[in-house]
Amino acid sequence: MSRERNCETDLFDVAIRKVQAYLKPIGLQIDYLNRRTIWKRLRVMWLFSINTLWIITSICSQMAWLIQGVVTGKSFIQLTNLAPCLVFCLQSNIHSLYFVKHGRKVCDLVQAIRTLQSMTAENKLKEVDIQFLKNQMKMFYFAVNSLTIIIAIGVPAFGISPLITIAVNYYSTGEIELVLPFLLLYPFDATDIRFWPIAYIHQMWAAVFAVLGVLGPYFLCYACSAFIVFQFHVLQNNLENVIPINVNVQLMDEDFKKNLLKIIDRHRILIECVDLMEFIYTESILLNVVMSTLLICLTGFNVMTIKDFTLVVPFLEFLMMGFAQIYFLCYYGDMIMIYSMKVSDAAYNCQWYRAEKSIVKYLMIISTRARKPCKMTALRFSDVNFKTFTKILSSSWSYFALLTSLYRE
Repeated sequence: MSRERNCETDLFDVAIRKVQAYLKPIGLQIDYLNRRTIWKRLRVMWLFSINTLWIITSICSQMAWLIQGVVTGKSFIQLTNLAPCLVFCLQSNIHSLYFVKHGRKVCDLVQAIRTLQSMTAENKLKEVDIQFLKNQMKMFYFAVNSLTIIIAIGVPAFGISPLITIAVNYYSTGEIELVLPFLLLYPFDATDIRFWPIAYIHQMWAAVFAVLGVLGPYFLCYACSAFIVFQFHVLQNNLENVIPINVNVQLMDEDFKKNLLKIIDRHRILIECVDLMEFIYTESILLNVVMSTLLICLTGFNVMTIKDFTLVVPFLEFLMMGFAQIYFLCYYGDMIMIYSMKVSDAAYNCQWYRAEKSIVKYLMIISTRARKPCKMTALRFSDVNFKTFTKILSSSWSYFALLTSLYRE
């Protein structure tokens, strides 16, 4: 194997280990996903099953609080304070369950990318290709680290805010009034000192699982997307140079035929990789688009209306996370579409006019297929690209303006 190929493989292994670091705490491992049925996977991933049930109890408690709040006539602001947390918990559970459901396809996707890397082992990468790969890895780490910093600030902020509130109330009134990070209704008095620690641990554990349940599966999507984009880039360069300069080639040339068929096979596998990502994430993406619109809208409304600064900071982290995770998803979706279509340009720029007709037919097939972009969709309702991102922002702003006008009235 070439040194560059080893570099690419090593970087992919590092990216997978990075993703595993976010999946393991919630009981998910890519190796365990290759079981025949979802029940066998859940049986092996007992920690994930426990965490899933744990967050379901959190969702039920939040729904109970919401129903009680509506019945008892709580204010509009109090009710909307619950919404971002409830939306995020629902999103986390559904994302992680879909990830487990499509576990075998996840393993197939990782294996397909490794197959592509093995097929390009004998080709020496140019310096520009190596730099392109490094830039893709920088973007991947930027996405992962940015979201990690947000949750590393946001989750502790929610945990610390009730402690600050308790301390301020005690300093002002001389009495200890216990409060919790989130609005949940329990079958016991959660403000009782005997039960408060149980409720506090329950909420913080659910919060950690919620953020990892959303981000872990999407970090794998980011990693696979980065290497798929790189493979499209390498394929483009190989296709542009498939016909040697100043040399007339024929399909009977065995070396040329082998190289051309290898390029066609790589293009086919790349299309299959994107199709696998579409199969794995399409339902989650639709949910993500809808939930992100609501999350950005409701969280922005909470930040504007809440007057307690200790509560504003955690909700501000919610807002930033809502922006960031949907932005990176649309970024990678846009990159896949752009670089998959560049293969068509490469087929046109490969001096096809100097080749015989049989070769031109192969190139025309490649070019025709590449004109249809490889893409991820939100259950085929919308493509995942920057146009979708701007639509999400536009919808969030419209709902935010509506909520603000209703609140002022």
